[in-house]
Amino acid sequence: MSSELLKRAEQLYFEVLALPEGERAGALERACGGDTALRDEVASLLTHAPKADRFLDEPAMGSGFGLIRGSSPDHVDALIGTTLGRFFIERRIASGGMGTVYLATRADGEFKQDVAIKVVKRGMDSEEILRRFRFERRTLAALDHPNIARLIDGGATPDGQPYLVMEYVDGAPIDQYCDTHKLGTEARLALFRTVCEAVRYAHQNLVVHRDLKPSNILVTADGTSKLLDFGISKVIAGVRSAEMTTAEERRLTPEYASPEQIAGLPVTTATDVYSLGIILYELLTGRRPYLFRTRTTAEFERVICHENPPAPSTAVVRPQQATTVDGESRPPVTPQAVGETRNASPERLRRRLKGDLDTIVLMAMRKAPERRYASVEQFSEDIHRYLTNRPVIARKETPAYLAVKFVRRNAWATASAAAVALLLIAGVAAVAWQAQVAKRERDAAYVARDQSEAIADFLQTMLASADPNNDGPDAKIRAVLDAAAISAEADLAGRPLVQAAVRSAIGRTYLGLGLYEIAESHLREAYRTRLSLLGPDHHDVAESKLDMSHLYYAQGRYDQAEVMLRESLETHRTQRGENNIDTARVWNDLGAVLRLAKKFEEAEAAHRRALEIRQSLAPKGSIEVAESLNNLSGVQRAKGDLEQAEASMLQALEMRRALLRPDHPLVAQAAANLGVMKASRGDLAGAEPLMREALTMSLRVLGPEHPNCARSMNSLATVLRLKGEFEEALPFIREALRIQRAHLPKTDPAAPVTQANLARCLVELTRHEEAEALLSEAVNQLKEIGEPARAQFNAAAEDLAKLYDTLGRAEDAERTRGMVG
Repeated sequence: MSSELLKRAEQLYFEVLALPEGERAGALERACGGDTALRDEVASLLTHAPKADRFLDEPAMGSGFGLIRGSSPDHVDALIGTTLGRFFIERRIASGGMGTVYLATRADGEFKQDVAIKVVKRGMDSEEILRRFRFERRTLAALDHPNIARLIDGGATPDGQPYLVMEYVDGAPIDQYCDTHKLGTEARLALFRTVCEAVRYAHQNLVVHRDLKPSNILVTADGTSKLLDFGISKVIAGVRSAEMTTAEERRLTPEYASPEQIAGLPVTTATDVYSLGIILYELLTGRRPYLFRTRTTAEFERVICHENPPAPSTAVVRPQQATTVDGESRPPVTPQAVGETRNASPERLRRRLKGDLDTIVLMAMRKAPERRYASVEQFSEDIHRYLTNRPVIARKETPAYLAVKFVRRNAWATASAAAVALLLIAGVAAVAWQAQVAKRERDAAYVARDQSEAIADFLQTMLASADPNNDGPDAKIRAVLDAAAISAEADLAGRPLVQAAVRSAIGRTYLGLGLYEIAESHLREAYRTRLSLLGPDHHDVAESKLDMSHLYYAQGRYDQAEVMLRESLETHRTQRGENNIDTARVWNDLGAVLRLAKKFEEAEAAHRRALEIRQSLAPKGSIEVAESLNNLSGVQRAKGDLEQAEASMLQALEMRRALLRPDHPLVAQAAANLGVMKASRGDLAGAEPLMREALTMSLRVLGPEHPNCARSMNSLATVLRLKGEFEEALPFIREALRIQRAHLPKTDPAAPVTQANLARCLVELTRHEEAEALLSEAVNQLKEIGEPARAQFNAAAEDLAKLYDTLGRAEDAERTRGMVG
């Protein structure tokens, strides 16, 4: 089929599909005239059109979700009552054109866990559908956020139908939740900001959702929002414009689709900003900004791309006729009904929305992507500024507007000043001064926006240059990073704070690669710039201090890392509050530094504080809570409290298994760490299966060449060596050493530490000559690395001295022991 025929067939298909089923055949004949090829193609599409909602484009969870209507309790379903993987299928939640969603529960009895399982319908497992299904699995697997429904598992049924196991969210769509609980404007805005945070996280991981709508955002009974359904999401990096105009990209909900989606233009993060604007419009006004009568492609393009919606303050006092979205009819909307679900009269709502909220919502919904908010984060920040009576970015700045904002923020003080005539001049001066403060706040917001945009551009450039289509399959991250660093230096020379933000991103990436010297040059320059321009108490300076602490930690400079962390902690506690996720992050990092500095009591206190904050924010557990338990376990082991260390690590492992997919790297890490705890208590029989489990997961997920696999191999070999199974341990140690030598920089102590472990195993096998050569070389390598590897050097040198004792070489033994310190 030609591309032109495909385009015409697609457009006609959607137009005819919108008509009642009895009118479709006649409309198709009239539209096609004598074009039999076009008629046959559209007729074929209509034959396979889903009679219920789409499968991959819809949420799969929640008793409050409307798709339950698609199921018949009397329908015989062969999967109900069977087991898929670890899960027993209890009942059908929903059925769509492409597949079925089931409620299932964990079948192994280890703990209670309800899940939603998406299964591709037999006959719908075409290559296109399976491609989208695989894409959704990869997308969800990469996203780990408390406000995004998690992917837990995946696989295929016994007869080959692929399925996803996802977190079951027992909640209601966000608009229904807000109305049922009669949330006021401020509460709706606060809840909406949690959705923005989830979308921001997805964007940070280079994923655009592209189908945001209330039914894809469920809210649980405790008020936690959960973003669902990445079935038609798109990864930003590497997308070419030609890929963005296929028929698949038009699978969307027009009521929430952006102009660029309707026009088939490239989709960016601005697309999600637009859809979020529509959702916020609906949450605040109780109605949608656009109505469609014919629901044809032509009408969608005309209305969405060219017509401006009424301001929310205007819409909220107007009645709206009945509408249909996703095949679901909704009753008419009256201003009185909207007011009742918001505990306010229509007039009061109108006054509340008029002004800043009108401006914020309409800015997010601008037709041109470049005229919307630069990011979801900026959109959310503007809502925060509104809630705290600060000038919003979207609003034109005037002295009167700034003065009003000052009065609202300082109502009591302003009233007092008005009551005392002698203070009138001082009051005017205060307003003028506050206007200047507001202007500086506004400028700071613009700088933050510029930084966000610059970092996004930097990442895009870096990822694009890493595309094998540009540089071939051997493109190296280091080369890409070096080129991006040079470009940032030249292009951002006149924008020091933006340049500092990009330098921080570059420095962190170099640090992750183990290139400490060049990482330090970028991180230190970013810190210096921010400190000189923003002052010591600014949040960005605190973030730079956190970056510097990570550098010092990697270099073994624990005293300097501790200083930076304590200063960063003070700023975070002052500006973000004590019970804040970022404050908890700094407490956690401080605990890690204090442990390696052997300040165990202080380290335990820091980790317990981080754990306390994280548990208060997520009482049912979270990835962050599991991290704190993992780190607390390490401190407890260092203090010799081995029983409690094992208990904490077991709790961390169970939480990660419940929250993450079975083969997630963090699950593998926790399994390996629990194995270490058991080995420390002498339970080698209990440690070995955990170590083997961790290694199997690491190999499957990370691939056989990843350094983390080498770490797992080395840990397993250590347990085998302690069990006396030296020959069995040798191949694991040798393979670990090969991987580390091939992939880690010489400044990383992991390879010589593994080499020393190999030598210890050879000593047990009385292969002394080979062991001496390996151990001597490892000692020299660790000595060259210096202070960061001091503890490992001392251990290897002591082992070498013991070997010399065994060989009767007393002078060599004494000389080697003299190096230990």
